[in-house]
Amino acid sequence: MMAAHTWPRDAEQGELLVDGRPSVLFAVVAGVALGLVTGGARPAPTGRGSGRSAARGRLALRAALLVVMGVLLWMLPSGIAIILDAYGVMFLLLVPLLFAGRGLLAAVAVGLLIAAPLVRDRVVELTGLGPTGPLALGDDPGAVLVDWLLTGYYPALLWLPLLLAGLLCARAGLGSRRVQLLMLGLGAAACLAGYGAAAVLPGVDAEAHSGSTAELLGAGGLAIAIIGAALLALDGPTTSRAAQLVAAPLTALGRVALTVYVAHVLVIAALAPLGPAGRFDAAVGIPLLIGLSLGGIALGLALQAIGRRGPLEWLLSTLAGLPFRHRDPGARLSA
Repeated sequence: MMAAHTWPRDAEQGELLVDGRPSVLFAVVAGVALGLVTGGARPAPTGRGSGRSAARGRLALRAALLVVMGVLLWMLPSGIAIILDAYGVMFLLLVPLLFAGRGLLAAVAVGLLIAAPLVRDRVVELTGLGPTGPLALGDDPGAVLVDWLLTGYYPALLWLPLLLAGLLCARAGLGSRRVQLLMLGLGAAACLAGYGAAAVLPGVDAEAHSGSTAELLGAGGLAIAIIGAALLALDGPTTSRAAQLVAAPLTALGRVALTVYVAHVLVIAALAPLGPAGRFDAAVGIPLLIGLSLGGIALGLALQAIGRRGPLEWLLSTLAGLPFRHRDPGARLSA
C-alpha cells in the first residue's frame, strides 16, 4: 500500500502491480486474524459464559473506532483513498457471522461475491454515485452509507467476501499442511479464473478497485495463495533459520500494520505539496518509500525486542476491551 501511494508514475502509465491488490490482501489477512483470535479451528462453544458475546462486542467497538479513525484521516490532504473507515463498516457486518459455521461462511461469501457487484452496478446506474469518500458527500448520511456499502473505493458489501474467506481459512485450521496446500492451490486457481476471465471475455473488468466479481476473485485468490505459500514456507516443523531471518522484516512490519498505515498517511499528507499520493516524482517518491518501509520495519523490530505492541494496536485493543474487562478478563481481540 505504501508503494502504491509513493511510487512515481506518469499520466499515461497503466495499473501497477501494487494497485488494489495490497488492500485486498489487507482485508483477507484481517479475516484470518479475527478467526485466529476467536479460537481458530475450535472457536469458543456456545452457551453461558462462552465469551462469544464479549468477542462480538469487542469487534463492534473496534469497528466503530476504525470508522472514526478513518474519517479523521480523510480530512488530511494526502490524496489517499483511506481504507480504515470502510474496514470498520466491514467489521460491523461481520459481527453476526463471527462464529458461523464454515458452510454458512462459504455460502454468504459466494452469494455476495456474485450478487453484490450486480447490486452496486444498478445503484450506480440509478444514482450516479461513485467512489468519493465520506467527507465529499457532505451532510447526506444516506449517500455516505451507500458509499461505504456499495459505491466507495472499498465497498463493504463487495469486500465482505474477502474477510469471510480469511475467516473461513482460519476456521479450517491454518496449522494443517492440507489446509495450507489447499489455500495455495485454490487461491491460485481463483486468481487465474478472475484475471483470466477479464483477459479473454469481452466486457469483463478486473481493474483495481473496479469491484467486479472478476477483480475480487482474482485479487482475493492471489491474497489467499500468498498466505498459503507463507504458511508453507514458515509454519512447518522444518522451517529453516534462514527463512525466518528473510521473513523477519515483513513479520515485524505486520506487527505494527495499523500504526504504520496511519503514520504513512500523516507523512504523505505533510508532503502533499510535493505530491500528493500517486503524484510524487522519482526523486521524492522512491526515497520516501524506502524511508517509510525501513522506519516501519525498525519500529516493529524494536517493539518486538521489548515485548510491546504497536501504539495504535495497543490503543485500539484497549479501548475495545474496556467494557468487557471484568466480564471476560482472559479474552483478547488483538487482530
